[in-house]
Amino acid sequence: MSGHQDPSAWAREMFGHAELGDSRRTNRLVDVAERLAAATGQSVAQACGDDAAAQEGAYRLLRNDHIQPEAIAEAGFQATVAKAAGFGTLLALEDSTTLSYTHCAAEQLGDLGGPKHKAGRGLWVHSVLLLEALRGHTVGLVEQAYWQRSPQARGTKRKRKQRPYEEKESFKWQRASEHVRDRVGAELMARIVSVCDREADVYQYLNYKLEQGERFVVRAMMDRALRAVEPAEDAPHLRDRLAQVPSAGTAQVCVEQRGGRKAREAQVTVRATQVQLRRPPNVKVGPAWITVNAVMAREEAPPAHVKPLDWVLLTSEPITSQDEVGLVLSYYRLRWRIEEFHKAWKTGAGVERCRLQQRDNILRLAAILACLGVRQMQLAEWLAEQPDASCEEVLTPEEWRVLWLAVEKRKPLPRRAPTVRWAYQALGRLAGWGDTKHTGRVGAQTLWEGWLNLDARMEGFHAAAALAAREKK
Repeated sequence: MSGHQDPSAWAREMFGHAELGDSRRTNRLVDVAERLAAATGQSVAQACGDDAAAQEGAYRLLRNDHIQPEAIAEAGFQATVAKAAGFGTLLALEDSTTLSYTHCAAEQLGDLGGPKHKAGRGLWVHSVLLLEALRGHTVGLVEQAYWQRSPQARGTKRKRKQRPYEEKESFKWQRASEHVRDRVGAELMARIVSVCDREADVYQYLNYKLEQGERFVVRAMMDRALRAVEPAEDAPHLRDRLAQVPSAGTAQVCVEQRGGRKAREAQVTVRATQVQLRRPPNVKVGPAWITVNAVMAREEAPPAHVKPLDWVLLTSEPITSQDEVGLVLSYYRLRWRIEEFHKAWKTGAGVERCRLQQRDNILRLAAILACLGVRQMQLAEWLAEQPDASCEEVLTPEEWRVLWLAVEKRKPLPRRAPTVRWAYQALGRLAGWGDTKHTGRVGAQTLWEGWLNLDARMEGFHAAAALAAREKK
């Protein structure tokens, strides 16, 4: 494959500077990443094909106890930082997910929750994905943290309020910000807006971001008590205060298709004001209140049988004009892209299909596959945004002709290469995509399934060509 999906150039850019203690290890890492990129979703053995030496070298790398998984991940983070320096405002999308395993390595892993008799084993992961804010381009991963829950800790959730904040899982939001700041530096951090869902509505985390002068948009989970304006006033609450604010107009919010939910446009009424959040009774340290801006976006007249869109966003961003409020909404609207990354990492890159036998070996491979998940997203974005370019930007002449014959069975081959738009949707069709949602958008996972299907057809094409050449001799 050519152009923007060249596996060799990508692998060198992501991992060529990895500090693994020996340049031979770095070169092997680049080789493994290149092979996995050329066969995304396949196992290490499948990616190496019949190259026994490459397969042995790949497994030796992944099983090498002298290579820390964090060193592999750090190489990818630093590649992201280098790219990020060339952009303006950046969004740091944050969320947690689980990696579930059932093979023998599961005994070394932690509790994933759920009913006790069905409890899964695996790892919890918190990821931070950088996006360029203006156009929503994926820049890359800038932080990931893994942890395990002990099966013996089941049933202790009710005791969490007794633990210090730094020992709670909710500290992960602050820890992620600390790591990102250390990695990118103060100058770049000033251009980054952390965008988080309701789980990040933690008083200590919000206070930390304000104290550090860091930017954020966090969806409120709780209807928090506010500071009373008058001494005798009953403590007002966040939603009541916002409901009393005059409307700042309406806005159109694109609701992404997800699960059984259809994609649609929601018209929301917008209200925005500055509020002072009171410190919760169970929080014993920190200021008695913190000052943040709050934005409410509520769908007043949703379609029948559809749950109305209802967001309350806490933010450090200015809200003095309708345009500024619109920016806050646009930032949060992109939060779902971290979920797309999780899907690309798990289903597309196949991190949960890993069958390595030791925990650290899984982590080494997971770090590589995380970067591959990002790559899937970036390539899907590029294809969707360059519809009128020649498909030879991403496919060789032989590849697009084989693809044409596979999906355009009743049409003759064109003399000129078709467009990227055609290639984008043709690859989707090769993987069974039918645009049933009428969005014209092919998901990253489906796109890669199409590419793998095309790869298999190209192997047959080259084998047939080699056979024909031998017969001519």
